[in-house]
Amino acid sequence: MAEVWLASDLRMDRRVAVKILHAHIHPSERQRFFREVKALSQLSHPGVVQVYDLGEEEGRTYFVMELVEGGSYDRLGPFEDGMEGLRLLAASARVLEALDHLHARGVIHRDLTPRNILVTSEGQPKVMDFGLAYLIQESRHLTRTGITVGTPEYMAPEQAKGLSLTPQADLYSFGAVLYRTLTGKPPFEGENDQSVLYQHVYEPPRPPQSLNPAVPQEVAELVIALLHKNPSERPAGAKVVHAALEEALRAYREHLSATPRAGASRSGHYPSGPARPERLELAGSFDLAGQVAWPGELVAHEGRLWVGAGQGLARFDLTDGSVHRQRLGDEVSAPPVVTPSRVYVAAWDGRLTALSLSGKPMLSFPTRAEITAAPLVAELVYLPGRDGFLYALDAGGTLRWGFQAGSELSATPTLYRGLLFVAAESGWLFALDPVSGHLRYKVETGPVHTAIPARGGLLFIPTWAGELHAFDPLMREVRWTYDLEGELWGAPAVDEQQVYVASWAGRLYALRQDSGDEVWSLEVGKVTGALSVAHGVLYLGTEEGRVLGVEAKSGRLLFEASGLGPIQAPPLPYRGALYVATLAGKLYWFA
Repeated sequence: MAEVWLASDLRMDRRVAVKILHAHIHPSERQRFFREVKALSQLSHPGVVQVYDLGEEEGRTYFVMELVEGGSYDRLGPFEDGMEGLRLLAASARVLEALDHLHARGVIHRDLTPRNILVTSEGQPKVMDFGLAYLIQESRHLTRTGITVGTPEYMAPEQAKGLSLTPQADLYSFGAVLYRTLTGKPPFEGENDQSVLYQHVYEPPRPPQSLNPAVPQEVAELVIALLHKNPSERPAGAKVVHAALEEALRAYREHLSATPRAGASRSGHYPSGPARPERLELAGSFDLAGQVAWPGELVAHEGRLWVGAGQGLARFDLTDGSVHRQRLGDEVSAPPVVTPSRVYVAAWDGRLTALSLSGKPMLSFPTRAEITAAPLVAELVYLPGRDGFLYALDAGGTLRWGFQAGSELSATPTLYRGLLFVAAESGWLFALDPVSGHLRYKVETGPVHTAIPARGGLLFIPTWAGELHAFDPLMREVRWTYDLEGELWGAPAVDEQQVYVASWAGRLYALRQDSGDEVWSLEVGKVTGALSVAHGVLYLGTEEGRVLGVEAKSGRLLFEASGLGPIQAPPLPYRGALYVATLAGKLYWFA
């Protein structure tokens, strides 16, 4: 129908996209071209590609559009539990805002696909390609019953049958786009278009979590609601879906803070924290009545903090400043994990306990040796033990499967790119199927004692010997290696472009994720705990009792508190404040 050129607007000094209609096309296609311009000209929204001009030159009709660079919407996926997943969900909410804008102005897109939703480098999605759009009030003139147009993989059942359409057709298509982006596969596949369209009309889609166990339950349920066969049983409109997704986003942000290392990808990148770290001041300190030793870690959920302290679990309530302690059978040596209804905590005696949020015991599972790593809680609960086994339990505590690694497991598993990664002290990294526990492959890395963060398609493997390996888990190859010249006790942290790591040698490094090149480094002292990053600021504690806030981009020191005593747990940025637990069992609060 047309060709699109990259062009320079000399008057406005900007780059634009110019869509030029082919000279010899059918009159109906020319009408479709002008319909696209008409539809776009009525829209003014940051989530819709903007039209600047319409004209004709040498018999060729063209219009000038906003240039969008950054790739198609599905490049945000598949969903990974961490800040990558948060970015995907936030972009999805903005797409729904754009759809609400379209539908409120009587425009139905009719061809929503991943390629028709571009995402800028800043993460703003832009709906484009309105060649099949029509105005609701003119539908009699612009469509005919029995004509099927659109892209089969994302087409609503009523559209596949050539029936008249409502905005619910766009909601179905976006549900299919979201399904593809979350899981990596469209809801239906077939040998030809007719097979795919038949499934859209008659077959139920597979649950998204069956393809990607990292997809949150609330999001999976929303996608299935969008893919209902009957338009009247889908959500009432884009505004309703947007509200539901915003609530899922709120809950998801809490989930990241409630999970050690901020989600199953262990990035250490938190969604909330101090906006102005240079203004932080000590707001209070509290006695946790027990040591907080490596590899302990603070987690937070809905205004409460949890941490293992001595032989018990301490809970700090931010609303009234009260501290509640619950004694367990032995020293709590692993970070707790908090879900909307439970707290999972493992102890030195080898027992995993699940408590209600009020402290009532709900589950108890014994292993044969100490546990020093947090469980991974997803569809199953994955528990690594120093007896060399990875246990996969259901919500009731029944063992679904077990994997024997052959040596102690002292690091929390990482769930990434559809695989479950488990590191053993023998020096092997195992990639398992998270549903069956079957071994996909294993690689020799050297002993690993701490969590493995992942982002941008790479695992960043911190070895006890002090080497950091950037490993591609799908290609099964090491991209680069960096020698820290000191033992790595704590997990690195990663953000959009860099990985941050500090060893026992006392120096903090910022490295480029793609190459391993050093961006900056800073002398900080001996670091035992993992690193945390939030709002572009890196936080760490040292054995010398210092808490530091460092600008992640430049390495500039923004905040420092000293004299707290040895710190072996990573600081937790949460809701505009910074929380630090010391080895002596003191909780410090900076706001």
